[in-house]
Amino acid sequence: MTEIIIFGGTSEGRKLAEVCGERGIPAAVSVVTEYGAELLPDSPSVEVHTGPMDLEEMTGWLKEKQPSLVLDATHPYAAQATEHIRKACKACGIPLLRVLREEIKKEDGPREKDNGEEKRPRIVTVETVRQAAEYLAGQPGRILVTTGSKELEEFTALEDYKERVYARVLPASSVLAGCEAKGFPGSHIYALQGPFSAEMNLAMLRMSGASWLVTKEAGRAGGFEEKLRAAEAAGAGVVIVGRPKKEEGISLKEALEVLAGLTPENRPFREPPESGGSEEGACRAVLTLAGAGMGTAESMTVEAVEALLEAQAVFGAPRMLQAAEEVLARFGGKNRPEMKGEYLPGPVFEWLRSHGECRRAVVLFSGDTGFYSGTAGFLKEAGADSGWEIRVLPGISSLSRMAAALKKSWEDAVIASRHGRDWDVRALAERNRKVFVLTGGNCRAQQICGELAGLPVTVYVGENLGSGRERILKGKPEELAKESFASLAVMWIEKEEP
Repeated sequence: MTEIIIFGGTSEGRKLAEVCGERGIPAAVSVVTEYGAELLPDSPSVEVHTGPMDLEEMTGWLKEKQPSLVLDATHPYAAQATEHIRKACKACGIPLLRVLREEIKKEDGPREKDNGEEKRPRIVTVETVRQAAEYLAGQPGRILVTTGSKELEEFTALEDYKERVYARVLPASSVLAGCEAKGFPGSHIYALQGPFSAEMNLAMLRMSGASWLVTKEAGRAGGFEEKLRAAEAAGAGVVIVGRPKKEEGISLKEALEVLAGLTPENRPFREPPESGGSEEGACRAVLTLAGAGMGTAESMTVEAVEALLEAQAVFGAPRMLQAAEEVLARFGGKNRPEMKGEYLPGPVFEWLRSHGECRRAVVLFSGDTGFYSGTAGFLKEAGADSGWEIRVLPGISSLSRMAAALKKSWEDAVIASRHGRDWDVRALAERNRKVFVLTGGNCRAQQICGELAGLPVTVYVGENLGSGRERILKGKPEELAKESFASLAVMWIEKEEP
């Protein structure tokens, strides 16, 4: 039996679905697009219905599922969908709660001081997208439209819309084809999926040279505040399409409290079962072991960034925690996880067990999780603890980065580490054409170069890879032995061609 039906396609709907999955609540989620379905959690307790439904189809679906409650978490502007949901629930006699997105009062928007006086971006409020286009027809300057592709046609009424209007739309082939059919040039289309930080919005305003930003009042979850901040920083005016009508409903927080009351434990999350026990549908804390690449936001994978944005706690060496802070600041993460300077399995699991409220945590390792990292230790430690689900995300290794920088392949290279190990690098270089070496601890690159002196090899030493301080030196080993390198450096040793 389906206990809850969620009409989603929004960040609120996704959060409700995630909680149902974590708590094992039987739920069905309706989204319109395949993309919306891909963003939902993969859980045995959450069924996903993909595709639009008219009133008749929606009513039939509700009769089939017979849920005890329906949550309408559709977009604030999806007025027709909300009306269909209301009528279908009434016809089936099913309780309905409308989940409302938090509004932001325009007078409470971001401010900055100019000569000691507060100023705000120019704000014009209209009721429809058509009215926004009509207003801007009489205003000079380029326009960045962020209200979606469905009503983009309203801006074709502007005489010079092909030159003036830039649009941010979803990265779907059907959407792009529709923009092209309306006459918008490809160079004026930004096909991206949010959420967007204030910095990203500002970059788009500056890239397009827009004097105006058009947005719907989509609340905090819709990135409205970030748009206002960006417009203020760019000196652009804002045309706000107000919400269609005032709705009655509950907040996301209240909806989560409703879900919390659907299980014996009247709290948002359940504690993981004790070691050795099992419980059908129990909530398992997710610990993500992620490779951080070169320790910069640019070198992290999208998966690693997403894990950090969702984390309640992040573990790692100081350099890794600094990288995590950079990601949170750069990509608009409003969630502020606890930063813990631990990276060994024992202390990390001890902290997690004593903080049962933490359900999502990340341990960051430099480079790749499968390349001389501490991942293996965590997997071994977690093997006997059924309360933790371990997720491993790869990263860009120093080997991959160095090979790319040198424009060389590494499938025929011998890989070794002198970090805390003592072995004969010279013998390895004599027997193999390519050798890649990790240095560290008391064994630095200049020392190894001294050991290689006299061999017919070319040595490349790289340090601070992927950062603004990246340095790669090439030379004979006896020449590089006179240099001074950072503790954590890498070496590429290659035999010279006869």
